[in-house]
Amino acid sequence: MSREAAHYKFAVLSWDATKQTILTESSGTIIEHTGRPTTETRLVSIDYESRLVIVYAYQGMVHLFPLVGAPSDSVWRSLVRITGSDKLSGSLLEDEDDDDDDDEGHFPYVVQEQLVGGLRIPSYLQPDDDDDDDEFQVPSLGGSLNKGKMVAHVVRSSDMYPALTRYIRELKVIDLRFIRHGGSSSKLPAFAVLYEDANMARQIHVYTIDETVGEMRPMSLWTSDHVEQSSNMIVPLLRGALLVVSEETLTVIAAKRAPLAISKRASTATAFEWVDLRTLERLLLADDSGTLSLIVFEYDRSGYVKNFVIERLGFTPMVSALSYMGNGWLYVGSHCGDNSVVRLHTEPHGEEAEPCDIDDVLAYPLGSSGAVAERPGTFIEVVESFPNLSPVVDLCMVGVGGNDLAGGGTSGNCGSIVACTGQRTTPALRLVRNGVGVENVADIGVSSVVNVWSLTAEISGSVADDSEELTRQVVIVLGLVGCTRVMGWTEPSSGDSVELEELSVSDAGESWRFNEPTLVAGLTRDGQYVVQVTPSGVVMLQLTSTGWRRCAEWKPSDRSVAISAASICGNRIAVAIGGSLVAYLEVRGATIELVAQQQLSHAVSCIDVYAWNGDQKSAYVAVGLWVSNDVVLLALPSLAPALTINAGKGLSRSVLMCSLGGTPYVLVGGGDGRLQHYSMMLGDHLEVSERKYVHLGSRPLALSRFSNHGEASVFAASDHSAVLFAHRPADGLGRLMCANVDAQNIRCATAVQSSMFPDDALLLLVTESKLTLARADPAQRLHVSLRPLPPLAAPHRLAYNAALAVYGVATIHPVDDEAQDLAPWKSEVNELSTRSPPSDVARFTVFGGDSGGAQPADILDSLLLQPFEMPESLCVATLTSMPRPTSRVDRRDSQRAPLEDVFLLGTSTVLPGEDDAKRGRVLVLVWDAASATISVEGSFAGLGAVYSLLPFRGMVLATIGSRLLLLGWQSVVGGSEYELVPLCSEITQIAALSVAVNGDYIIVGDVMTSVSVYHCEETVSNAGLVRRHLVPVARDYAGVWTTAVAAVPPPLSTERLYPDMIDEETGIGGRVPLPLYSQVFGDGGRQERFLVADAFNNIFRVSLSRAAEPRLLVEGRWHLGDLVNVIRPGSLVMDLADPEFPDVFRANMVFGTVLGAIGVIASVEDGRIGRILDRLQTNMAHLLPTPGLWDYDKWRAHVCERRSTRGFGFLDGDLIERFLDLSGEMQRLVFEGGGALVDAKRREAAERIKKAEYWTGHSRTEAESEAVVLGQMAVSDISAREEGVTLDYVVRLVECLTRLH
Repeated sequence: MSREAAHYKFAVLSWDATKQTILTESSGTIIEHTGRPTTETRLVSIDYESRLVIVYAYQGMVHLFPLVGAPSDSVWRSLVRITGSDKLSGSLLEDEDDDDDDDEGHFPYVVQEQLVGGLRIPSYLQPDDDDDDDEFQVPSLGGSLNKGKMVAHVVRSSDMYPALTRYIRELKVIDLRFIRHGGSSSKLPAFAVLYEDANMARQIHVYTIDETVGEMRPMSLWTSDHVEQSSNMIVPLLRGALLVVSEETLTVIAAKRAPLAISKRASTATAFEWVDLRTLERLLLADDSGTLSLIVFEYDRSGYVKNFVIERLGFTPMVSALSYMGNGWLYVGSHCGDNSVVRLHTEPHGEEAEPCDIDDVLAYPLGSSGAVAERPGTFIEVVESFPNLSPVVDLCMVGVGGNDLAGGGTSGNCGSIVACTGQRTTPALRLVRNGVGVENVADIGVSSVVNVWSLTAEISGSVADDSEELTRQVVIVLGLVGCTRVMGWTEPSSGDSVELEELSVSDAGESWRFNEPTLVAGLTRDGQYVVQVTPSGVVMLQLTSTGWRRCAEWKPSDRSVAISAASICGNRIAVAIGGSLVAYLEVRGATIELVAQQQLSHAVSCIDVYAWNGDQKSAYVAVGLWVSNDVVLLALPSLAPALTINAGKGLSRSVLMCSLGGTPYVLVGGGDGRLQHYSMMLGDHLEVSERKYVHLGSRPLALSRFSNHGEASVFAASDHSAVLFAHRPADGLGRLMCANVDAQNIRCATAVQSSMFPDDALLLLVTESKLTLARADPAQRLHVSLRPLPPLAAPHRLAYNAALAVYGVATIHPVDDEAQDLAPWKSEVNELSTRSPPSDVARFTVFGGDSGGAQPADILDSLLLQPFEMPESLCVATLTSMPRPTSRVDRRDSQRAPLEDVFLLGTSTVLPGEDDAKRGRVLVLVWDAASATISVEGSFAGLGAVYSLLPFRGMVLATIGSRLLLLGWQSVVGGSEYELVPLCSEITQIAALSVAVNGDYIIVGDVMTSVSVYHCEETVSNAGLVRRHLVPVARDYAGVWTTAVAAVPPPLSTERLYPDMIDEETGIGGRVPLPLYSQVFGDGGRQERFLVADAFNNIFRVSLSRAAEPRLLVEGRWHLGDLVNVIRPGSLVMDLADPEFPDVFRANMVFGTVLGAIGVIASVEDGRIGRILDRLQTNMAHLLPTPGLWDYDKWRAHVCERRSTRGFGFLDGDLIERFLDLSGEMQRLVFEGGGALVDAKRREAAERIKKAEYWTGHSRTEAESEAVVLGQMAVSDISAREEGVTLDYVVRLVECLTRLH
């Protein structure tokens, strides 16, 4: 069920194990226009005999849904679900047993969708009853939406009847549950309501459902005495009894029976789950302190509880949901911490603890009533965890190499997100990064390394089969300028560490050539020999129990000519001799033999030998040439030219052949950082099927193959390195993807295979001064790492000081001497001296960065705030000295060094008896790296809470209460010290919560009255004094409760982008069609754009018009479905222009939500591209089935209280990217708008009608007709609507979109 009051959508879903997909059994919406939505969480309960579903969403009323198979089936008619293409015809089929007279007006919530060929056919495109069967044909395809299967079926019935609205007298319902039997004799459904009355006393009222002539009416059954005021949960037991859970007690109550109660630790219950549903003897109970407990019940012969006991099992993150899967396996869902799968044990968990069995799981002897059993240790074993970021309270962007993107920097470099997440028992700082992360395992100081290779050589013929002695050696070959160094370690190792030893020249004897640089080194196919290629020749080595020995050697016939480039692939060796002569060698037995030679027209710059399919037929030598910039592919074994590829601009410095995702590629790394990749077609004639390029950096690329957790990948080393891998959609065809690496300035890399790290992808990375052994993460979208905080220390605000490489974190935690260890967070709590000590205290703490500068590491210093003072805002700024307002500009002030890179902390103080903050402070905090201390340099006291702070041209913008202030760093009159003073101010509305800056324009988000725009103006008086003013410019008069605002970066170009106009057929009654994605930039257009998030889970974009009377114009609005807490400029990926779609997409903003989502907002710079993607989004939203089959337009509609307007101006990237996961046939059907399934003429007519309805019904105010608008229209054939657009073009366009995150 949807959690939003504006939608209240529900769905009944099932899982089809055969097709591995989710099926929608029923869906609908609960809307009561006269009802008041509940302020508490919506409550849903299902009858234990599957007769009814009850929903509490509005005060004083419940909705009842009868289910199929209920005892009253004669009154509530059964429905039928028809599945199978053999039953599909031109009209909806009726079940033979259904009565046609009962088929009217009884199904407001029944799914009325046809799914044909895996596509969802809207009602206006469905065939009429009088159409012939042959006009509605299902294509003969194999597979489903997810697995390629396309089984035609109709979903037109439901397992749920129409909802019935019934009234109850309770207005504030705390919990609602169906009970097991309505009493000792009644078999009618019954439910219990835990509520709070007008006297703030809590009671339980039990209702039974009375059925009279097909009508369900709640009838009062019995009411309990008052329960504890802290009761928040009821759990149904046998015989209609209830377990009432409060903070300190557990009470069993039943009709006409005395209550039975025991005590427990003070906490609030959050979730429960039965271990055994039949006997109801063991109950798992979780609370807000993270404690998971077991309650064991003992029943008498009549089925009533006579005794029960509670025992603590262990600690978990604060639980939101529990699901017992049997055999001791439990899924723990948490809103404030990681989700996990745990296993419960019968004994305290240790190294020898055995998992419990289903028969004896957690069955402990009962003690006396009221006793709480306690046993040391934990009975919980965490098997697997799933990262969860909710709630994201605040975040900052940290650029690669310490470039901070949160302070108004550009998104040219990829960055990482550090977020304040978690609450209660699991607060933490989370580092979120994109692409492939590398974790350092070991570092070696080495310089002048040109290339590196890692080999795992087997020791030949010296170890018995049953021996524990050393059998393998990991060899690292370093190719330096003018020489070679060899080092490594032996395996298996006797401990958890290995000792890296270097092979000396004296020990190597005549084996390795140390006095020459190594061009390439590799293993033969059987792994018995190592091949080293140097400028003078090729040698083959073998590792024996006595050391290395040379087995074979090959040198060019002309000893005066050196080898310039070489490559090894198994037994195949390719070398470039004298610049332009290519020789192909093979290892045969213990010898090296020359097979063929080929003279080329130009000198060889790089070379690679590879067999795509592993056989000789698919084996080629790829050669890059210096002068012509060509890449020549030579067939083996003859070295006959098979294909010549012109690499275009830039010299080829590295060439590599590989197979990614089943597709053969030729990759060419240029000297300017450009990577070119060519998709190959193998056969009798080698051909290039597709060619693309992308700029990864500015330095030459070095390409190498490696296996990343079982997935074939390619490492592209440069100043901005990347990993190339294949994305596999449903059709199994791999598409080349690129993921950046969070390590800079890598010269070259190679993979390491070691038994010490069997499940890890190890890489050797070479930089300018060291060799790093690193563990690589899988190539996935996001990687999340954790920096835990002390329990109950909730992170509230966060800022990163890029210049000092430290983090500032403001936390709030309770004052409780009996709480868990909070050191050093509450080391000064005892110093608080006040008559009414606060329940919470706040602290500002400085964290140091790790070796990479991104992940928060150790606590360096902390500062305790005053009693009752709480943090509200935090930023990093540089304060410049301001001239005194009473005198002319002082040269000493203007030449004084600014106060650089300081933390600014805004606070609020609410004393006991006050409802709102009447005072607050802005603290200037200076970090001294030498002494590792944080000190207060200055402060400013305001009359209200300091809700937001933002640096502005050496000054500070602050929103304090209902005012916007501009603060400056001025010297104290008559002294040398400085202080923050207000330069100017302006009253906003009610409470200014957020602020953003775009040039000279400042936007302020109010708690209830949307946003206002101000302009900062400077005037110079005759006396030379500079005065600043905040001038109101425009306001948004809509009643919007804003939660976050941000300035949208300017577009990439000032080019005017005018879209094509709508076809004449869409014009209505002479009305001028609206432009689609019209973006006008320049002096006469809109330049200042802002993004606003509100409390109704919407986001919208506004712009400031440059007219005579400036005003705010709405350019787009969209329902996100999650509350946005923070929006920051920045990007998770490198801003690299796609060669096919340059300057089209630009990822420039990220946001964090309450539910833990991290989102990326990108601008579409081309109107035509935006229109194409919008048509694709419309087709997918209307044609593809979704869980619940909820209407996409209604879900994405902009919702504000009781108003709902159509969303526009935004594209759903998540929905559009699903296009790549479809099979090829499904992609074509969506691209054509389902045209292969319905008659073209009927489709055109229906689309024309649908568009007419859209344009006539989409009335706008606030000059929205001039905004960027493209509404959701009917499905259409994109190729027919957009000239020159093909399916392959759309696929490449969506692939470009995926690179934004």
